Amino acid sequence: MPDRGRDASGRHALCAGLIVPLVAWLVHAGCRDAAQAERQRAPRGSTAVSAPGTNSPAGTGTRTDLSAPRVISLHDVTTEMVVALDGADRLVGMSDPVDLQPHAVRAVAHVAQVHGIESILSVRPTVVLGLQVVRERDPDLVAALERHGIEVFLADPVTVDDVIRLTRNVAVRLGRAENARSLIDHLRSAIPAVAESTARPVPVFVYDCCDPPFTAGGKTVLSDLVERAGGRNIFAGLDADWTHVSWEEVVSRRPRLVVIHSYDYEGQADVGGKRRRLQAVPGLADLPIAVVPLGCSLGGLRSVEGFERLRRAIAEVSP
Repeated sequence: MPDRGRDASGRHALCAGLIVPLVAWLVHAGCRDAAQAERQRAPRGSTAVSAPGTNSPAGTGTRTDLSAPRVISLHDVTTEMVVALDGADRLVGMSDPVDLQPHAVRAVAHVAQVHGIESILSVRPTVVLGLQVVRERDPDLVAALERHGIEVFLADPVTVDDVIRLTRNVAVRLGRAENARSLIDHLRSAIPAVAESTARPVPVFVYDCCDPPFTAGGKTVLSDLVERAGGRNIFAGLDADWTHVSWEEVVSRRPRLVVIHSYDYEGQADVGGKRRRLQAVPGLADLPIAVVPLGCSLGGLRSVEGFERLRRAIAEVSP
């Protein structure tokens, strides 16, 4: 599972996978400013430092010169967002992609891949984008970038509202603020808020990988998507993002639907292997399964696809 969260013993492909060659073990994840007003809208946990050539506070998006920003993206989530905002021409470096959509792969085919501080500095970025897992896994790298006067913006989205704020903040840093509106409108219209309903939410178990299982806690965009789609993440009460639990805990919470993440990372079982592992657990073997690509769960624009997959699967098992 590519690494995504803060559980030190359980960081695998989820979050780590999306920032792969940056530092040998920075691979995926799967997910934390403009002036004071923008700062209030930033995703919780987002951080930034002043950009070179800027006299205003970090993240104002206003430079003293008129040169276009030189952008590096260290996570698939921010790379896809840059492409959607029509900012691929401003990318000068990126981490090795793990789960980019085909159109995004084509859009960034010209972009150099960066693998550490020297290769990052060699392309002279003015801003580095990514998710907070970059700082968590390699604080020395982030500190070095900051010492060189490079703005570092790392987001930690936990809800769909955070994804909207992240979209706005990335657009500002790209100098493409005007392009954010249509993306934000689409997110808001395609992923409705949790509606009041007399129906009981369907209990859902997210099986990312591994044995013991690695799953989504309450501090994940995926948990918010499950709730908005009419379900209830059985581990939403955990004060964590991605973490290990036991099979006994899973069974005791009586899920009615299992969500499996689709990806294949360094020999870890993909969907087929995960299905076989579930079939070996009494109480889970006969449950319906929904497959969701990893990139739909980590707090990017593909949250719309993730929501739709979840909504359909939950509707099929609802009473």
